[in-house]
Amino acid sequence: MTRRIETALLVDDDDAFRTTLQGALRRRGVVARTAATIDEGLVALEYEPVDLVVIDYRMPRGDGLSALAQYRKLQPDAAIVMLTGFGDIPLAVAAMREGADTLLSKPVDADKLLREAAGLRERHRSPPSAAAPTPPPGSLKLDDLEREAIRAALRESGGVVATAAKLLGIDRRTLQRKLKKLGT
Repeated sequence: MTRRIETALLVDDDDAFRTTLQGALRRRGVVARTAATIDEGLVALEYEPVDLVVIDYRMPRGDGLSALAQYRKLQPDAAIVMLTGFGDIPLAVAAMREGADTLLSKPVDADKLLREAAGLRERHRSPPSAAAPTPPPGSLKLDDLEREAIRAALRESGGVVATAAKLLGIDRRTLQRKLKKLGT
């Protein structure tokens, strides 16, 4: 059974986007708070935990990527979603390495965000025996990471290769070649 997202913190410097997403989440029954800077968000989490942290990649006073480890430390069980308008495979890999659970492109649909976050929370909650074993250091393969990023983009685009290519920031033909090469 998937756990419902009840609380969220939205960290984004774009006032219009932040308040629009906050309103959309509130209409869906989520208690959503906001922060305009990385530091505001960190302070907010010290006083009140949340189920979901949504953080923007590019912000004027500190980027979200460099703050992910701090957010993960404060909220180890929260689903952490990084948002970006500039998504690509290296950014997705870096975001996961720093503590994000997933990377989504802006603008994000509130229903999709909540579905994704609820699934992520369920994975956090799974007992260690049910979770995939942690690979030994140095065993992560670039092909595997690339395959996962491509699969995520295809899921997000509903299987449309041209749209997935745009999400990944690559040409459609390049994505088709990669799909053939990786056997995805």
